[in-house]
Amino acid sequence: MRAGGSSRERKGSVQKRQKGYLGTAVAARVGANSSVDARVRRYYAFQILVAFQIWSPFWTIWLFNHFTYFVGTIVDVIFWIVSLLVAMPAGAFADRYGRKRAVVLGVAIWMTGIISFGLSDSFVTFALSNAIWAFGAGFLWGAGSAYLYDTLVEVHAEARYPAVTSRAALYSYLGTALASLVGGVIILTTARLDLTLVLYGVPGLGALVLGLTFQEPSVPRKPESSMFGQIAAGLRTARGNRQIVLVIFFQVLVGFVSYMMALFRGVFLNQTLSGDLVVVAIIYCGFYVVAAISGGLTGRFMNRFGEWGGLVLVFVMVFAPFPVIYLIAQRAFSSDFAGILAVLTQLPDYVVWGIEAVLITTIINRRVGSDGRATVLAIEMFCSTLVIAIVEPVAGLVATDYSLGTGLAMGALVASIPTAYILAAYRRNERVLARPAAPGAPTRGR
Repeated sequence: MRAGGSSRERKGSVQKRQKGYLGTAVAARVGANSSVDARVRRYYAFQILVAFQIWSPFWTIWLFNHFTYFVGTIVDVIFWIVSLLVAMPAGAFADRYGRKRAVVLGVAIWMTGIISFGLSDSFVTFALSNAIWAFGAGFLWGAGSAYLYDTLVEVHAEARYPAVTSRAALYSYLGTALASLVGGVIILTTARLDLTLVLYGVPGLGALVLGLTFQEPSVPRKPESSMFGQIAAGLRTARGNRQIVLVIFFQVLVGFVSYMMALFRGVFLNQTLSGDLVVVAIIYCGFYVVAAISGGLTGRFMNRFGEWGGLVLVFVMVFAPFPVIYLIAQRAFSSDFAGILAVLTQLPDYVVWGIEAVLITTIINRRVGSDGRATVLAIEMFCSTLVIAIVEPVAGLVATDYSLGTGLAMGALVASIPTAYILAAYRRNERVLARPAAPGAPTRGR
């Protein structure tokens, strides 16, 4: 769905589209255009390095090798509690002091937490490492999207954000796919899960160095006089736009279900595939290729089917596989067929991974001005984190007392009903509005 701008911007967008330029509005100078092109490419490279997560298929196996499902989820909840505490202050920090500073600080702390996680061997060290990891993630997640959007706003190219962030998702997930294979090689040659976390310091350091070369977007911002004021302003903006409120609740529910599947995916596949970690790594590589293709196509999908079409696709992809997952857990199939189904039921979730960040950040960025963009994105993360922190131990307890597949299916069933209601409410509200708000301008959305 397109966002409206001034008549001058619309006229300029036609000229630029004919030339195949990244943006849709006439920039002041060719030199400025080239500079933004280079900055976007640098952002792509940064995302690839951050996403080169050789630990991705193995970190939960490393965690649950030390603890039961229930205790392991308690360790993981510490990540989400810290994220909860950091999310809105980190977003306010990015709005007040700059996106670049938040991104650089975030990637440095994020990398430190991951390395420390690989060196952990007790509840205390795992918990502390998760807290560090979460602190960095809080700064990194929202600020990255705000940095990219404002970089495009600088040359009036914000209407192209879905396409640009789709390409970033494509490159990122291809990087994670390759990293999964590298992780499999490390496991094959060393039989050490911890090294996949410790060696993440190499791409992490590369991302840190590249982040230091970022240029802060030249977009006028009028932040509030204090961090508390910045957070309060962001809350007012989010609360005042009905579509933002609905999409936050939608993301809270589907994000929880998707994360529960992701948390236990390595263990689920490891159990189903009889502990062959190299095969697990190869399968993860395929998963991330699916996510890359999905992310790369999201911009085109949104142009054709709009925001609501993207939300419907996410809903179907998240909830549809869980009846089959439940049947696998009940041993309704032969072991060989169950292994095939276990892999196939994971694919829709990776379609969601490719779509989710592009879709949600596009919806929010279109409706929030630069003054509070990172803060509102952080509020969305805060709400998602709050639910995970509360409910995750329950899912871990169910998985411990019953079975992994049963626990996952029960969680999905509970979440599917309110998610469907929110989806319908978003559609009704979309029909009320003649068109989305102008890019970069907040609206009440009622």
